[in-house]
Amino acid sequence: MQQRLVQDLMRIRHGHVVPETATLRQVAERLIISDCDMMAVIDTDGRFSGVVCESSVVRALMTNPEANATIQSIICRHAESIRLDACLSTVLPLFRSSANTALPVIDQAGIVCGLLMRRDVIGNLLNRQAEAAMSAAAESAASNSVHPKTVATQIRLPFQKSMSTRITHTAETNRSEAKPAQKPHFLSGDAARRVLWEAEDRL
Repeated sequence: MQQRLVQDLMRIRHGHVVPETATLRQVAERLIISDCDMMAVIDTDGRFSGVVCESSVVRALMTNPEANATIQSIICRHAESIRLDACLSTVLPLFRSSANTALPVIDQAGIVCGLLMRRDVIGNLLNRQAEAAMSAAAESAASNSVHPKTVATQIRLPFQKSMSTRITHTAETNRSEAKPAQKPHFLSGDAARRVLWEAEDRL
């Protein structure tokens, strides 16, 4: 299976890229409306120069800075970044640290192309485990020369009943247990007349 690259999973987020001359207020407003707790910082040439974390902005705002105070003093210049064409499996260990919720993605010239989010990495890991489980199941079925549908039809659930079994209703049971009806008995002419005469005598 072909390995995925960073560019396949990264998010292009121009709203998460700020210049070094941005003010604290501008960066704070972007953090409020974003789903990330950091901003990638670029220099005047558009190249990556560091990151600004949400916690650093909070600490700076608590000191009651001036209205036009910039982020120059809180930029982390030694932040990690990853290459656009890097293999995704090689950068996954960088997300083991709780500090890395996102990593800036740069090209060969050092220009910020986007962000690789930790939540996307988690989703990729879950998908990879699911794909591995499905592949193992397919290999197991192939080695046994059994089609998955065939196996499914051979499995008999406890609540399944044979369709050949005929359900007998109560009415049918009562009819089968009832005694057969007796045939009608007819009298001959003489016998019938005697019965009538005896009946008239009783009257």
